[in-house]
Amino acid sequence: MSPRSSIFAPAHEPVRTERVRTRLDRAIVISLLVMGALNLFVMADQVGAAHAATTIPTHACGAPLA
Repeated sequence: MSPRSSIFAPAHEPVRTERVRTRLDRAIVISLLVMGALNLFVMADQVGAAHAATTIPTHACGAPLA
């Protein structure tokens, strides 16, 4: 029995076209850009809230000055 006629050998190689590959690459790049934008949005929201909280003048004990 030759290795070509073995039952474990694949019948044919899977065919991948360039078009399918480029569509997959575009989808990956778009998803990475969207994840990065969402991370920036959440980080800006957290930093903005922390910055707004630190602008209120208080004593060392935490009591407001007014």
